[in-house]
Amino acid sequence: MLAALFACSSQRENNDKIAELESLLYDDSQEAFNPQAAENLIAEYELFVLTYPQDTMAPEHLFKAAELAMAIRSSARAIELYGSVYRDYPTHHKAGTSLFLMGFVNDDQLKNLVEAQKYYHRFITEFPEHNLIDDATFSLQNLGKSDEDIIREFEAMQAKGNQNDSL
Repeated sequence: MLAALFACSSQRENNDKIAELESLLYDDSQEAFNPQAAENLIAEYELFVLTYPQDTMAPEHLFKAAELAMAIRSSARAIELYGSVYRDYPTHHKAGTSLFLMGFVNDDQLKNLVEAQKYYHRFITEFPEHNLIDDATFSLQNLGKSDEDIIREFEAMQAKGNQNDSL
């Protein structure tokens, strides 16, 4: 009985700490994003998941931690955290998005196109009905291209389409 009471109290304290750190991070009075507050919140999310892996909030906290890691450009950590959501909670609604974002972080932040391609292909294979499927397909088709190259190709396609319309 005492152990259950302690666990409940400890989980409530952990949730209170998370809520406090979230309010600090997302406080409108902050002039700029505080990377240290993000690091502290990531650590608290990870502690929660380590302590309560079966809790329904565990995959949500992992996903939020990964988003924060991506925001502060802690790319390897973001990929690791997204990977945990994907591997440890495969039936969770964020599993597919996590796999996609593993590709995106490799693509956008690390410029590791081989890894990005691997994750995008896996995502397309495993989640063919996911709402990010078009994004994954587009990302695969444009791996390694600069924004300017993509815009030029789009403009060329539009010009060609307009030419065909006038015929």
